[in-house]
Amino acid sequence: MKILITGSNGFLGQYLCQFLAEKNYSILAQTRKAQTFALPNISNINFDLNDNLDNVNLYQVEVIIHCAGRAHIMNETAESPLTAYRQTNVQGTLNLAQKAVESGVKRFIYLSSIKVNGEETRETPFKPDDLFKSNDPYGLSKYEAEQALLKLSEQTGLEVVIIRPVLIYGPNVKANFKSMAALASKKLPLPIGCLGNKRSMVSVYNLADFIHTCMRHPNANGEVFLSSDQEDISVKQLFEKLAYYQNNKLLMIPVPKSLISLLASLVGKKAVASRLCSELVVDTSKNTKLLDWTAPYSVDASLEKMFNTTHKN
Repeated sequence: MKILITGSNGFLGQYLCQFLAEKNYSILAQTRKAQTFALPNISNINFDLNDNLDNVNLYQVEVIIHCAGRAHIMNETAESPLTAYRQTNVQGTLNLAQKAVESGVKRFIYLSSIKVNGEETRETPFKPDDLFKSNDPYGLSKYEAEQALLKLSEQTGLEVVIIRPVLIYGPNVKANFKSMAALASKKLPLPIGCLGNKRSMVSVYNLADFIHTCMRHPNANGEVFLSSDQEDISVKQLFEKLAYYQNNKLLMIPVPKSLISLLASLVGKKAVASRLCSELVVDTSKNTKLLDWTAPYSVDASLEKMFNTTHKN
C-alpha cells in the first residue's frame, strides 16, 4: 500500500513515516521543502497545501494521512487569526482532498483536534458526536474542515476518517509538554500538590497505532473518533511520572487552584494556568466497540519509551 503523509517533518508526521515504513508500507512524505529520509521506502514530495496541485503526482496512493496544517498558536500575531486558520486548515485541506478524488485515492484520514469539542470538560467526558461549541478560531477551522470533507465524501465516495487527538506526547515533543517535562526534571518545589484534575493525553505510539487501524478497518469510513491513551491521569500524577522517568523526585506544594490562576494572571500566563487547572477527559469507547482497538501502550509504558528514546538521541 502506498501512503501519502502530509506534514512529514512535523512531530507526528515524522514518527508516522518511520512507524509505517517499518511496517513495509511505501511512504510518500510531503514537505514544503526538499528533505531526505533514512529509510528506503520513504520518498519525499514537495508542495504547499495552498498551491495549485495540478502537477502533484499521487499515482497509486491509496491512503492520505493529513497531518499538516496551521497549528494552534498561543501568541497569535495574525490580523485575522480565523482567516489565517481557514486558508490552510479548511481551503488547503479541501484542495488536497479534491486532488485525492481526482487521483483515485481510496481513503483520506484527517488529523483534526480535540479543540473542536472544546477547551475543558465539566461533568461528562467529550464524545465524538458532541455538538460543536468551541469559541477558538483554530478549533472552528478544524471543525469546518471536517464538515467540508464529510460533504465531499458524500458527493464523491472518497472514504473519510476524522481523528481528534488530545494532547500528543512522545520523543522530540515541543510546546507545553516539553515545558512540563523540563520543569519535572529540576530540583525545584512546584505548586501542584492540589492539581487533582484529570487530563486525557495520547502518546505518539498509541496514536500511530490507531491511525494504522483506521487506514485498514472498513468500519472507520465516515466516522469521527477521539484519540487518547484510554487512561486518564491527574496533572499532579503526570508531573510525578515525568519526574520519575527522569530520575527525579518532586517536592509538591499544595497551592489552591484559585491562587495558581491569580498568580498566573498577574504574570500574563492565564491560559497556561487554565490548562493546568481545568479538566479535559474524553470517551474513546467508540474506538473499541467499532474498530476493536485498545491502546497498546499504557501511560507509564509510553513515558518510559519516550524518555529512553530521548536519552538515546
